[in-house]
Amino acid sequence: MKKFKVTVILFVMACMPALIRAQENKVVTQVGTYLEANGTMRQYADAYQQLLILMEKQYPKTEANKNGWTFLERNEPKALMEIKDLLAPIYIQHFTEEELNQMFSFYTSDTGKQLVANKEELTEDQRNTVQDFFYSPVGQKLNEKKAALTKEIAAVSEYWSKDLYQTAVLLLQGE
Repeated sequence: MKKFKVTVILFVMACMPALIRAQENKVVTQVGTYLEANGTMRQYADAYQQLLILMEKQYPKTEANKNGWTFLERNEPKALMEIKDLLAPIYIQHFTEEELNQMFSFYTSDTGKQLVANKEELTEDQRNTVQDFFYSPVGQKLNEKKAALTKEIAAVSEYWSKDLYQTAVLLLQGE
């Protein structure tokens, strides 16, 4: 019997890292869907497109830099996944899984979608729902964490942007 208990304990301990990684992956995925819902990822997609516009002014498409342009045009999904992966730990550090669920639920509601799309067109009921959300404990926590989030997100965004720009220049200039 004692040998069986030891075997079970060893088995559970061996499985623990996989279980922890699975939970972490779930939360990372949850943050990613939240970032999609609240419009953050659309902002980064717009930034990527602006980079391409800037690069085309500096390095017009030619036969010599064709491969670089092909890479940049196809790389957007990967680049957006990278920024999402860089942002996830910031949100995980500041919010619980339940708080992330509440934030996601709000931003995927009709009111949250309208807020992201065009807050000027919110109905009176939607304005009240927005106000209720931002006065809720999670809404207040979002507001309390705003300065820290802004600082950390700005640092990650700057790193991501610089890396993209440098990669684009190397790809287009070196050909």
